[in-house]
Amino acid sequence: MKKLNIALMGQPNAGKSTVFNVLSDIKSAASNFSGTTVEYTESDIEIRGREFHIVDLPGVYSLNPGDEAEKLTYKYLTEKEIDLVINVVDASLLSRSLELTVELLEFGLPMVIALNMWDEAERKGLKIYPERLEKALRVPVVTTSALYGKGVKELVDRCYDVLAADKMEVPPVAYTSHIEENVQRVERALSGFSIKNNGSRRFYAIKAIENPGLLPADMLSMIAADLEEVRGQITRLHRTDGAETVSYERHHIAMKLNEEISHFIDRKEVPLREKIDRFLLHPLLGYFPLLVFFLASFVAIYFIGNGLSASMDFPLKKIPPLYASLKGWSPLAWYSLDGIFQGFSGALGIVLPYFLPLIFLTAIFEDTGYLSRIAFLMDGIMHRIGLHGKSVAPFIMGFGCSVPALYATRILENRRERMLTGLLIPFIPCSARTTVIFALAIAFTGPWWALVIYLFTALVVGLTGKLLSLFVGKPTGLILEIPGLKVPSFKVAFSRSWFRVKDFLKFALPFLLVGSLAMSWLQYFHVDRAVDRVFAPLLKGILGLPAALGSTLVFGFFRKELIIVMANNALGVSSTADLPLSPGQVVVFLVFVTLYFPCFSTFIVLWKEFKWRIVLVSTLLSIFVATVSAYLFRLVLL
Repeated sequence: MKKLNIALMGQPNAGKSTVFNVLSDIKSAASNFSGTTVEYTESDIEIRGREFHIVDLPGVYSLNPGDEAEKLTYKYLTEKEIDLVINVVDASLLSRSLELTVELLEFGLPMVIALNMWDEAERKGLKIYPERLEKALRVPVVTTSALYGKGVKELVDRCYDVLAADKMEVPPVAYTSHIEENVQRVERALSGFSIKNNGSRRFYAIKAIENPGLLPADMLSMIAADLEEVRGQITRLHRTDGAETVSYERHHIAMKLNEEISHFIDRKEVPLREKIDRFLLHPLLGYFPLLVFFLASFVAIYFIGNGLSASMDFPLKKIPPLYASLKGWSPLAWYSLDGIFQGFSGALGIVLPYFLPLIFLTAIFEDTGYLSRIAFLMDGIMHRIGLHGKSVAPFIMGFGCSVPALYATRILENRRERMLTGLLIPFIPCSARTTVIFALAIAFTGPWWALVIYLFTALVVGLTGKLLSLFVGKPTGLILEIPGLKVPSFKVAFSRSWFRVKDFLKFALPFLLVGSLAMSWLQYFHVDRAVDRVFAPLLKGILGLPAALGSTLVFGFFRKELIIVMANNALGVSSTADLPLSPGQVVVFLVFVTLYFPCFSTFIVLWKEFKWRIVLVSTLLSIFVATVSAYLFRLVLL
């Protein structure tokens, strides 16, 4: 039996990714910030014993693509085979959200509407009658609060019923009479045209009036005469162009629907959540909770990671003596076994202890909606380095991983901001580099030096952004949507964290084991000495570090977590605390490792998103900044 395809669509921050997470086993990035889903995520799901394919498309305000995410959604919608659209609507912002619903009805695919964030709408005092919306649009409507799993079972059932039916007729929403006449005229002109892509003739007729640049050239040439007359008539009657007229029509329909199916209930007092929100967004007081948040996160990661690492230290030290006798009669076997153990020990005793609290706190943080408030507060500061507050979103995502952070630059509408943000993201300490920083700081310098490195990194990002902005012009203004604050779901946070742990075990752990094994073999065959000689002028000559650390930089390019394990192997110790480095050398090494080019995955994504020139600039810039910064620390500390 054919596997049917279901596409999740909605405006940014409507909760599509949360619905997708509930429906599937894949936990996609569901941050409470406009536009954070910048690539589509897909999975197979089972409903009543039958398998379906579901895809979460990036959020769009309309099917008139502007940025890269909207172009991706439009391309998928028009070119891929889709059997059903689930239109995820933010029930708390009903009027605005229904404008996309009207446009999807024009597109003509079978559809089910999920009125999501139902609890948020009720909290705001909005009373909605979903049965009235279903009657008005003649498509199934289900109320959901996907964050808590409410209504999802009914949503699945309604989707199955629609897909099981032979054909669902999607009734069009009629425009004002004289506009409707023009739409139907263009639609008749298209009657002889064979439409190869998805979408109804009505959809392409409206798009011809609204945004003819989206239509294929052969389609435009067929209707050129009628279209010119229709657009001219609209301009004469309305004193506006076709795009604004069609936009007004959809807005009018959405407003009218909103008035027919909902009303507000008077509230006697300002809810606590709104009082908190006013404090968080205060132009002066708002920086206090921002500072507390970052310091609390720093302290939590430090102490939780330290405790978990200490608990693993004792049992792990019991293992090397068990195979120590192997070194006498088979050195290669001992090097191989010890390399695998060092990789396993590094993952379990060093990397995971700091990785776990970081990803859990990040999952909680993403769910609250505080990210957009930080962007709002930081807008003035970001302008001083040549960006605007919306760049904060990719920067903060960069603390988790540089790869999704680079994809998240697609939410920046201006190419200048996107390029500049992409060049600065590699300087943000990702979770892997955070692990290295905390592990070495705890072993040698204490938490304050870790904090110093973070503050210095922020200074580097600011100064580098300011210097780069001198060559690329001034930043644009900020238009930012502020979503409602939400109480995070610990269940969702644990689930998302577990998904990221599985991802680490699946992709990073093999790198750690194989990399550690390779490092041991390099030592056994003395190849590491040749690598170290290449890096000796930089490490020993400029930075005052042991030349033996050169090979760690090569492995660190593939996975930053490898640096700790490789450093132990390269310098011949079994514990990080036994590394023959002074505290000053550790700080210099950490500064260089934090700022030099992040990892192979980031390199590939940079190439994909910004092409080779930006990759070259980023590579040279990061190596230069890392070297200069580490050298300055050497002058002070060594």
